[in-house]
Amino acid sequence: MYLIINAKKGEEEMKKRSILVGALAISLLGLFYLEPSAMAQSTYRMDIQTWASGGPYLEQVKIFGKRIETMSAGRIKVNVLAGGVVAPSTKEFDALETGAIKWAVTSFNFALGRLGRVGGLFAATPAGPNPSELYAWWRWGDAKPFAEEMLKRAKADMVIVGGPVAYTGAESFGWFRKPVTSLSDFKGMKYRCMGLYGEVAKKLGAAVVNLPGGEIYQAYERGVIDAFEYCTPAMDYSAGFHNLKAVRMEPGFQSTNAALIFMTRTDTWAKVPNELKPIIEGATWASMEEYAWLMLEDAKAIKKFEEAGVKAHFLPKEVQREIVRQVDELHKELGAQDPLYKKVNDSQEKFYSQFRSVEYVCQPRYEWKYPFSR
Repeated sequence: MYLIINAKKGEEEMKKRSILVGALAISLLGLFYLEPSAMAQSTYRMDIQTWASGGPYLEQVKIFGKRIETMSAGRIKVNVLAGGVVAPSTKEFDALETGAIKWAVTSFNFALGRLGRVGGLFAATPAGPNPSELYAWWRWGDAKPFAEEMLKRAKADMVIVGGPVAYTGAESFGWFRKPVTSLSDFKGMKYRCMGLYGEVAKKLGAAVVNLPGGEIYQAYERGVIDAFEYCTPAMDYSAGFHNLKAVRMEPGFQSTNAALIFMTRTDTWAKVPNELKPIIEGATWASMEEYAWLMLEDAKAIKKFEEAGVKAHFLPKEVQREIVRQVDELHKELGAQDPLYKKVNDSQEKFYSQFRSVEYVCQPRYEWKYPFSR
């Protein structure tokens, strides 16, 4: 009797163990055969504030945002916010520091009061490099370590993510009451301009006026300013400057390129999943995509200017040379006041001289071929 009872208990225990093992096997099998979407981590969201709405600069940042989404295969969702949606436009640097926003694509030139004049050397520099030269200095030169040193000196608790984005070509030199034919034309001129070039304009005798981009049109109409510089042809056209009775001057020595810096707060970057960080950084270094797109937009704008009867007037060679000379003098002055400024400027001069030793010798030029370059 004892044997029979124990045998029955043994059978019951075996059945229980079989059920448990079977359930465990089914659970493991289900885990391996889940759909990829069920296995993946939740989508990471980035809200990025940047340039104000109106014109192609905002569209460039949207191209950048789409590139992040594509390269992450949908793991990252990017929401690009126009300047002013959360924080005041061009005040993204301040908004990052206060925590009002967590991600920004903005310019150091908007925060020179915080960073010092050295901030003007990292993009949109007068008489500076072309976009490919600037890209090379950021990717293979000392630009990023110097930029990080600048932020550290300013005690700005931020991270520069990868490299600059939203590159542009040279901005148009500007719009004037009459063609600039000599250096004396700048004397007494009420001139809207920005950054390091504003210091050069003062040396040329102009009265520099600081105005947000959205106020330029009416200020020129009302005579508050006599001349102004703003952006590339596509942005200038979108601002309606072809409707003003103004003379468009070229080439854009006051800003030979432009690029925006992708920044976030240090604590925000620390929380980004490690497997996503290289994807985000890699997306910034593919920034020639939106640069090429904008060049085509600028070309369309130039054609529209021509159709509207707005032709380009060119600065005399002696004016161009004097602007370059004044920029060089400004670099020396500011370098004497700030060791970091001197280090950054010296780095640029050395790097660009090396880069141009190939570009200016081997790369053909076609000025003779096109009527618009003569």
